[in-house]
Amino acid sequence: MKGTIWLALAVLMAGCGRDEPEVKVPQAEPDRTPPRTEAEAPAPPPAPAVPVLTSANCAEVLTAYAAEHTERHVVIDTRLGQITLELFDDVPIHRANFLYKVKSGYFDATEWVRLVPEFIVQGGNSEEPLPQQLRALLGKHTLPAEFRPHHVHHRGALAMSRSYENNPKKRSASYDFYIVVGRKITPRELFQLEQEGTVYTDEQKRIYREIGGTPHLDGEHTVFGQVVDGMDVVEALSKQPTDNVNWPLERVGIKMEAKP
Repeated sequence: MKGTIWLALAVLMAGCGRDEPEVKVPQAEPDRTPPRTEAEAPAPPPAPAVPVLTSANCAEVLTAYAAEHTERHVVIDTRLGQITLELFDDVPIHRANFLYKVKSGYFDATEWVRLVPEFIVQGGNSEEPLPQQLRALLGKHTLPAEFRPHHVHHRGALAMSRSYENNPKKRSASYDFYIVVGRKITPRELFQLEQEGTVYTDEQKRIYREIGGTPHLDGEHTVFGQVVDGMDVVEALSKQPTDNVNWPLERVGIKMEAKP
């Protein structure tokens, strides 16, 4: 398997308003100042021996993967500190997709790509060649939406980005994820959202008022986990200097490990 991965890599290398956490599109020739100083991403490990994922097969393949891989926590290491995530069991396809990318080593080749105070920190992509090559090996695909009314965009929520073009079923991206930083939401804002059809419990409204979040994303993106430790690191990430498209001026890499 390892030989196959490296052969494939060799071939590849030869050849808002409301803000929305959409997929970040890598650019071929980045020109950013000051230059990024963090060490280059590590070489890729062998990917798990599962079929190349497509939008057609991912639900079946990832459902089977979820049954065999039951970890419910992921630890993210960054140069700013450590973040611990809890993954929800009742969002099985998204949980399995995230675990699969963690355990294949994909995220270790990526970086944080969009940092917006009082909104989100977004990761799982990169302008660098290696993540693009790994995506080609693992498979280009989107995930079926798994909306759950009890999983909303409170501060610390973990969710997937998605395209807003030609995506009526609101399918999720499979690589770009984000964590909600958010802000405290006023009763008037919550009332307006409810007038538009969103239904919240009293407890959900209390958390939005007292702790915060991004409720305008509810029903638009699948929430599949939450931060259980390290929200101070998420806050610090959101305040890093960025360019005019919220990309950090200095590279902030990612290293992930799955935990029970």
